Amino acid sequence: MLRAKTLLTGAEIPTIGLGLWKSTADSGVKQAVKDALDAGYRLLDGAAAYGNEKEVGDALKEVFDEGSIKRDDVFVVSKLFQTHHVWKGDTSRVTAALNKTLSDLQLEYLDLYLMHWPFAFEQIDVSSIGGFRLADGTPNPKLNFEMEYKETWKEMTELLKSGKVKAIGVSNFTVEQLKDLIENVPGVKPAVNQCEMHPYLSQPELRTFCEEQKIVMMAYSPLGSGDSYSGKSFPEVGTGPFQTPSGGTTLLQNSVVKGVAEKLGKSPAQVLIRWSLQKGLVCIPKSTKKERIGQNGAVHDFEISKEDMDALEALNCGFRYGIGYSKGHYDCPNAPWFNK
Repeated sequence: MLRAKTLLTGAEIPTIGLGLWKSTADSGVKQAVKDALDAGYRLLDGAAAYGNEKEVGDALKEVFDEGSIKRDDVFVVSKLFQTHHVWKGDTSRVTAALNKTLSDLQLEYLDLYLMHWPFAFEQIDVSSIGGFRLADGTPNPKLNFEMEYKETWKEMTELLKSGKVKAIGVSNFTVEQLKDLIENVPGVKPAVNQCEMHPYLSQPELRTFCEEQKIVMMAYSPLGSGDSYSGKSFPEVGTGPFQTPSGGTTLLQNSVVKGVAEKLGKSPAQVLIRWSLQKGLVCIPKSTKKERIGQNGAVHDFEISKEDMDALEALNCGFRYGIGYSKGHYDCPNAPWFNK
């Protein structure tokens, strides 16, 4: 099993990294970064929207100053949030966002810069309107937004010329959006598409398209989730849309996942991460606990059989934990507009 995948740029991205979403200063994100690097991780997946880039930057500076790990040893990912897409011809927001991220991370360049979502917000400061979502996940009615990614992608390609980013990609893009981007903005193709991916949401059509286009897929929420805006943390038992006969529990408690784990003598989390690797994905599980970070990275000494991979694939029912911003993009039972 390869421990790195080659991007369209020729650079190599490690197949396992530390996801930094929901990791805060209070939950110990700075120490988590240091623990992950100490455990052998060489990929960090962050974003401006996570609100922790200063803490991540402090951790990186301390590690690099110690000298045992160099900047070139670590593949650092960040993301351009919707607040800084091109809006009504204002292209300056893209570069401003990158410069802020580099300043917070105390870095001269990013290995990969992703467009976080295919939407643009008019407001740069969403806190002034009370945030960009209501409690149930509905976009804030005060938020002015639209689907926009092509003009922003053009500006991101310009960032490559500055040397401040080594590769660019997207996140949360569908097959249709990827086709539109590739066909209508010729030139630089996305090196990566980062999306939610796990056995409840294996997205075979998207994976096949990206493989054909040589776009590396990164899997976020590879262990599923214990929460969501709607409160639904697992698909219902059944055979209808967004249901599976083996549903009714979170992925970590799912009987099929636990059965494979028991057979292999591994944890359910390790099985889910290994599933991602055997699907050809880059996997970015998140944790701030040292023991769990180490355990999540220890998945190269076993393989899931074809029979068990098929059983895990049978869990796929299109169930999402993350939601988009409007009907037609990531519709699912967790979306507040579902069935409306």
